[in-house]
Amino acid sequence: MGHFTIAGRQIATHHMVLGVLAAYGLGVKAAIPKKDKTQAPPINASSAEEGEFVQQFLKAFEAEEKKEKH
Repeated sequence: MGHFTIAGRQIATHHMVLGVLAAYGLGVKAAIPKKDKTQAPPINASSAEEGEFVQQFLKAFEAEEKKEKH
């Protein structure tokens, strides 16, 4: 096993490799854009009345879901 001397300490080569791979993985994770999960999908209603009905239904469902949690 090889060793490198860094700042007066002996560091094993396999630890160096693990550190490089971890830094690379964190860099890739940081570069990937995060998706906003709070945005709801658009409502494709055939009429304004249908769109309003769907919105009212979703509001009632969310209110009922909050009641069940508490």
